Amino acid sequence: MEDEKIVALVGQPNVGKTTIFNELTGMTQQVGNWPGVTVEKKEGTMVYRGTKFHVIDLPGIYSLKADSLDQKIARDFIIENKDAILVDVIDTNNLNRNLYLTLQLIELGRSPILCLNFIDEAEKYDISVDKEKLSERLGGLPVVKTSGRYKIGIEDLKEAIYNYRPIPCEIRYSPLLENTIDKIVEKLEKYSLPTDGKFKDVPKRWLAISFLEGDPEVLELFKKNEDLFNEARKIKEELEREIRHDAESYVAEERYKKVDEILKGIWKENVVIFDDIDKILLHPVYGVIIFAMVMYIVYSVVIGLGNICIEYIEMFFEYLGDYLRGVIPELYQGVVIEGIIGGVGTVLTFFPYVAFMMLALSFLESVGYLARVSALFHNIMAKLGLSGGSTIPLLISFGCNVPGLLAARTIPDPLRRLATILVAPLVPCSARFVVIGFMATAFFANYAPLFAIAVVGISLLLLVLVSYVIGKYIVKGKPEDPIFELPPFRLPDWNYILKRTWAYTKHFLIRAGTIILAGSILFYYLVNYPSPDNSYGMLLGKMIEPITKLMGIDWRGALALL
Repeated sequence: MEDEKIVALVGQPNVGKTTIFNELTGMTQQVGNWPGVTVEKKEGTMVYRGTKFHVIDLPGIYSLKADSLDQKIARDFIIENKDAILVDVIDTNNLNRNLYLTLQLIELGRSPILCLNFIDEAEKYDISVDKEKLSERLGGLPVVKTSGRYKIGIEDLKEAIYNYRPIPCEIRYSPLLENTIDKIVEKLEKYSLPTDGKFKDVPKRWLAISFLEGDPEVLELFKKNEDLFNEARKIKEELEREIRHDAESYVAEERYKKVDEILKGIWKENVVIFDDIDKILLHPVYGVIIFAMVMYIVYSVVIGLGNICIEYIEMFFEYLGDYLRGVIPELYQGVVIEGIIGGVGTVLTFFPYVAFMMLALSFLESVGYLARVSALFHNIMAKLGLSGGSTIPLLISFGCNVPGLLAARTIPDPLRRLATILVAPLVPCSARFVVIGFMATAFFANYAPLFAIAVVGISLLLLVLVSYVIGKYIVKGKPEDPIFELPPFRLPDWNYILKRTWAYTKHFLIRAGTIILAGSILFYYLVNYPSPDNSYGMLLGKMIEPITKLMGIDWRGALALL
């Protein structure tokens, strides 16, 4: 087998990139984070004709300009992995919008494979594209038509990846913009820039365009040579005086004009609009009512099915414990049955809720509803330093914080995702409601309802205050763009839904399961060694008993709270 090659899937959000990734990698994929950040990283392996390919699903981005963490991660990967094969996944129904990113990849000196996805929907809506002419107008870039859902063109895409060879490709814009780019390139050749760093091998033309766009990292690079920065700024200001508006908008306009020129006569568009449905789903009153109904159904199904599964799981572990008591020496029964088996049982009691919740969320995402929920609640959540995507994770956390935290991983904006993850544990979950109810009845019998309402109210007030502080002062950065892209409604893609659900639940079992299992074993030793009557746990509980005794809780309750 030949040396492993790197394949990177790049594309805008909602283009079916993850479905293509699933079809290329099968069940070999792994879900993790990019180093040092909470942005999700998916990678897997594809073997084709004896060649092994390491496939990476880059974050969905609209542009290569480093305005957000997602865009910075994707761009850095593309720049730093010059030998990686780029597959630019494109929604055929929105070809005119998606090619904007393609032009940026070409400007960066890359020659991606174009994967025209959702070809089944395009045919259904009478949208057609001449892929041969599209390839010709893009300098010979490989173009493959696919449908990830129906596995159309997947073998053609694998063949294109296997046969990939980089080709020289260049996009030219209007004479005015080209003249401005050439002037900045001349200054780049005249003045020296640092020869180290990630930008050392990128085309000077790309640096010039990025400077005109106001890319923050490129601006910092130019500032390292004051003469270069001042000369380039004068050229940019000269352009802006001539066009009478900012250079960034002008560059974007030029790209879209070039896209229209490329697609002229080879792409037939037939706009399909879901305005009537969206007017209801995004209505500030009706939309909230429908959302409440959807979440009620989700909660009912998840809790109902979860409770049934948990009953059988508990029965199984009771039977397993009784069986092991008869075959394991008494010396090891405690640590095996109460520590290891008890820990595994604890993990698996969370598993049904996590699995069914992620299944429900993946279903709602697949049909296009989650994007509309984010748009519906964005303005409210933005005032708290969060985003519309924080709505569902926080609501799920009322049932259980664990699936709520996992659901937060679906928030596109990494800063709002981190803020949501930080505040979700403040949501009073169902287990805490039980504890609150018990304490209210035990200590405030005559005023139990008022006490319970007060505790929940204080928790929610803390949630609001903490999320505001985190969003305003700690998790700083540009918030999500309030303009939302609403994908078309689609039939559920069960292949995608099941694979995504398994990826998240497996991640939960490995990460959370390891911690819970280790904690169960540690807790067993704490309460049983050196002896149950004089254990380390008792000593620890008595250390904090003076504090908890103010609430009438002895060392046993203190240890349980700890």
